[in-house]
Amino acid sequence: MKAPTWPSDRLRLASVEITRRCNNACPYCDQPKAEQDMPVAQFTALLDELAGAGIEAVALGGGEPTLHPALPALLEAARERGLRTGLTTNARAPDLVARLAGAGLLDSFGVSAGKGAWTALVAHPAAVVNLLLLAGGLAQVTGWAGAALRQGAHCLLLLGYKGDRPGLTPTAVELGDAFALLAGLGRRAGATVAADDYTRRRLGLSAACGEGFLRVTLEGARDRCCFPTCEYRTQ
Repeated sequence: MKAPTWPSDRLRLASVEITRRCNNACPYCDQPKAEQDMPVAQFTALLDELAGAGIEAVALGGGEPTLHPALPALLEAARERGLRTGLTTNARAPDLVARLAGAGLLDSFGVSAGKGAWTALVAHPAAVVNLLLLAGGLAQVTGWAGAALRQGAHCLLLLGYKGDRPGLTPTAVELGDAFALLAGLGRRAGATVAADDYTRRRLGLSAACGEGFLRVTLEGARDRCCFPTCEYRTQ
């Protein structure tokens, strides 16, 4: 079984907010929620622009992307333009995600650990298990990792919380401990373990982050930073 290459490779990637609908109530989330979706025509026009600018992959987000009523059509439009595709899900619609991947519409998808029926998706060959570390959450993250590996997960991704609530931000020591523990678990299970660019930068493993990255909001606004109030924005 081959592990997915997205999002750990260096493809030029656009993260597109396709919906503000969400059916989860994460206590740390500050994302705006509304019954709003990006129209298909707007999305396809955006794809033409992104492809023309050299973007090679799109990650569909929100909100919860599986709640977009035309999600298959959006993915098909991206495929027609030769773009690689991904999304991150709260796993409340695991069968839909598996069907989309089985139909060749998803190169990979992120599964948020601890949400929905997440363990039903972790062994899928296109799955990347997202492990979000909050302050004081080392035991939780390693517990999720163990559960995922026991279910056959082959790719784990450590994410450090970045948001407007300083009390939830893990220290660099916590991030380093989590990365080391996950790496050990991964080695024993024969699984790939990685960290997102933000976490790698905080750990001193990278001098920069977001190379080739573009974030696009529902209204079409562009940003080169993955989070509006990231401490690295002005550096």
